[in-house]
Amino acid sequence: MIYDLLKDYRRYLLTIYRPSTAETYYKKLCTIFKGQSITNTVDNLNIDKILDQFAIIKYSNRFSQNKNAFLHFCEYQKITLSADTLDAIKGLERGTRKKHRKLKPIEFSQIDKRIKHIRNKKLKLSYQLIIATGLRISELASLTLNDCTITKNEVTFSFIGKGGANEVVCVQHDSYNKLYYNVKEHIESSSHNKNRTLFYSANYLQRKAKELGFGCHDLRRAFAKLEYKKCKSKQLVMQKLRHANIRTTNRYLRSKVKI
Repeated sequence: MIYDLLKDYRRYLLTIYRPSTAETYYKKLCTIFKGQSITNTVDNLNIDKILDQFAIIKYSNRFSQNKNAFLHFCEYQKITLSADTLDAIKGLERGTRKKHRKLKPIEFSQIDKRIKHIRNKKLKLSYQLIIATGLRISELASLTLNDCTITKNEVTFSFIGKGGANEVVCVQHDSYNKLYYNVKEHIESSSHNKNRTLFYSANYLQRKAKELGFGCHDLRRAFAKLEYKKCKSKQLVMQKLRHANIRTTNRYLRSKVKI
């Protein structure tokens, strides 16, 4: 049945991606396969119906997620798509547009002040880590004990980032003395179950940030501006943000988070 195929696909995704990314691609594929009558094989996969699903997607970021989910499924099932099908998908993608969210100007000093007044130590630490390292909220929420290495000079997080890349970020003792000890204490006091996440879920962190009057991604934008203020190099900021394109970094540096 189609549900068995999708469950197998979900397990496959978990071998190459973080749970949050795997869940996103799984859900996107469920949408793509809407109206399909697949049994336990993919022999009767209706490509036209799949293209119909792609055709109703308006925004490029959503299209990219759906496309990646489908291409991963084809790779997993060893399905070879025809050149015409691939061209049709590319053509539909070119017809999408970016969805821009209008951002209100926000002072970083106000964000920082609100975070410092948070009584929940774990919640406060989560936000402070994003500001200090530029971690994406999904990356932070997925961190486990297995991802952490503690030395007398730094705490290192090694994880699978956006697009399945192996990433490393650090909190250095010399640069963030207090944060280093707080992170170290939090890790050492956490459960010995090395597969259990260290911080709250992305949804919870986003919800609590909204209650405090900022967005979690504002913290990553603030990190970009703070780093640029230190080094005056967009290339270095791009590397620390782990961006693939300098244009994305430029958008962060032009954001309405005021330092």
